[in-house]
Amino acid sequence: MMDEEVEGLKRHLQIMANDDDDVYTEATPLASKVHVVDYQIHHENNKPYYKIIRADGTHKLFLSFITLLNNFDKEDLETLWKLVKERFETTEPKNFLDDFLLNILKIMFEKPNIKANVWKDQKGRYGLAKVKSWKLFESCGVHIITFKTTQMFLLVKKKYHLTHFSPEQMLNNVKLEVKKESEMSLELLMLVNRQLNKGYVLE
Repeated sequence: MMDEEVEGLKRHLQIMANDDDDVYTEATPLASKVHVVDYQIHHENNKPYYKIIRADGTHKLFLSFITLLNNFDKEDLETLWKLVKERFETTEPKNFLDDFLLNILKIMFEKPNIKANVWKDQKGRYGLAKVKSWKLFESCGVHIITFKTTQMFLLVKKKYHLTHFSPEQMLNNVKLEVKKESEMSLELLMLVNRQLNKGYVLE
């Protein structure tokens, strides 16, 4: 990228402080190099958590999927998707967290279905949905677009069915929230800008 283009993209970034208030840690702290081998829905203090179990027997509890993403890398996320997909290959989720996890990861990793509700939710009852915020989780390569009507968890390296109005708002009405300026954040901005220029109309 040209220096002028980079400087232009940087104007769309907003550096944010880290906030992990909803992490509940138990046992030995996780080492990122130890593989994820299982997950469970665990209840602690009358709250449901995602319990992520590593190969060395250590685990960590996450109250929200967003905080889980904050502590995952790409390999962790891909492994979690594999575990979830295998678990619900022949059965249906029986609780909200499992159902949420299955649907969110399916949208992330599977080939986008243009008829899926998540893409239609960009178009609300009274017109196209307003983008409220946009955030990058660099460690796992995920960005989150929060609309007035819904929230999308998307992989940075993958193209999805965004309406022309969505990337337009992402670049003009909000800023990409990041922990720090990085190659990935600039790459994401460039990809969204290209998608905006190319255009896509939701049927």
